[in-house]
Amino acid sequence: MLKYLVETKDRLAKLKSGIEKNPETWANQTVTPQTIQGAIERIDLAGNAIEEAQGVVTSKLSIARGLQAEVAVLADSIENLAVGLEKGNPNKLNEYGIKVRKAPAKKTAPTIVLQPALEDDTDGEGFIVSTSYDPDADIYEWEKGTSSDPTKTDTTPELKFFKATKKTTFVDDDVAKGVRVFYRVRATNSAGNGPWSLAVSRVQ
Repeated sequence: MLKYLVETKDRLAKLKSGIEKNPETWANQTVTPQTIQGAIERIDLAGNAIEEAQGVVTSKLSIARGLQAEVAVLADSIENLAVGLEKGNPNKLNEYGIKVRKAPAKKTAPTIVLQPALEDDTDGEGFIVSTSYDPDADIYEWEKGTSSDPTKTDTTPELKFFKATKKTTFVDDDVAKGVRVFYRVRATNSAGNGPWSLAVSRVQ
């Protein structure tokens, strides 16, 4: 039953109960428990009629969904047939209401040389590692290495795979104090790898 009908029915039922508990007070009034009961019964009739109608609508909607699925299969088969028949003249597909299907653009490997950057994390432990954005990147692949001499910035040590992430920024907490840490990054996607960036380094 609809919420507003239920609320009104409950309200009437409480009023009826109050009248029945105080018959002397209501002895000479035109409103009686029977009057209220009649209104409650009318609400019940209306609610039942609505529930029956909703049941019919639900059934009709179910039938409509089944019909849609059935005829959609027919429409798909006709559309595919039209595409095949008009393959020599794809512009004719507009006459069938079919949009010309564009061949997906071929993906190419990234070409941008990324620009990595390092800064101390806000808690003083580790580095915030970031890179410039590449619109062709699916993944950013990072390599990392450490130098035995923290004073040297011009000699890059051996770098090994460290992390692959979709994000352009992350935090590396695995950093030893007083050690120079180097990073480099490249963009990759399903077509291949981009060029490695220059290595950047920092000491904490």
